[in-house]
Amino acid sequence: MTAAEPSAPTATGTPVAVKLSLLTLTAMVVGSMVGAGVFSLPRRFAQETGVAGALIAWAVAGVGMLMLAFVFQTLAVRRPDLDAGVYAYAKAGFGEYLGFFSAFGYWASACVGNVTYWVLIMSTVGAVAPALGDGDTALAIVLSSAGLWGFFLLVRRGVKEAAAINRIVTVAKLVPILVFVLLAVFCFEP
Repeated sequence: MTAAEPSAPTATGTPVAVKLSLLTLTAMVVGSMVGAGVFSLPRRFAQETGVAGALIAWAVAGVGMLMLAFVFQTLAVRRPDLDAGVYAYAKAGFGEYLGFFSAFGYWASACVGNVTYWVLIMSTVGAVAPALGDGDTALAIVLSSAGLWGFFLLVRRGVKEAAAINRIVTVAKLVPILVFVLLAVFCFEP
């Protein structure tokens, strides 16, 4: 089972559909959903609320995300002709003005998300390399900017290359989560 990207230019300039496997598409969705918060929030939950509060908070967040997924599923079934995501749904329902603001809000959240990722990465590496501090030093900013530009150049090269890297990153995100779950199940004493 594959899905197609609208078009990718070839050497002759004619567009050709790029095929991605179901596994690759699944990795892209999981990779975009599993963000930095998954790694930083449990500590905050545990400090502020304890075990019961953390479990309730995760349940509320999980149910909220599931409801959001159901909303997009319903929209996709009811309006399959709309294929530009949040922007297209908002534009069709509320007009150009609110469509623009929904796209702008999505873009802004993606920007903030990228900053959060890189601050988390640099602060984590900062535990080993003190020059990176808490992800807020000049060196951390330069390395984070280089990382962002590297991702931009990778995505610009093509969908298949970016999807291959995304699969690796998704596995790198899921392995620590699975290890934590196993440790919590077998070693945790509430």
